[in-house]
Amino acid sequence: MVLTQDFNLDQKTIRKVGLQPCEKEVNAQIAPRARVFKYPDLDNVFVMESDLYGNPIPKDACYLAFYGAHGLMGKYMSIEKLKKATVRDISKIVERNKAG
Repeated sequence: MVLTQDFNLDQKTIRKVGLQPCEKEVNAQIAPRARVFKYPDLDNVFVMESDLYGNPIPKDACYLAFYGAHGLMGKYMSIEKLKKATVRDISKIVERNKAG
């Protein structure tokens, strides 16, 4: 496993999107130094700096994680797409993908 040297999500992006550090235990293996955030206004939707297997996410990307039909699942997303997305956009992504 490769250690992340820098964080994918800078403070400006965190503030713009309204991400909050996640205190809830997310049932996923997290890469060393990777962070997990709660997505605002959506229950059980998280933005992660590693995928569900603990693999670091490439620079300029993140992992949108959510609970679906078969437990925790997710989708890779660019930081730019995350910054431009509305709560409704993220909700649609979750709905389209949570069946598995």
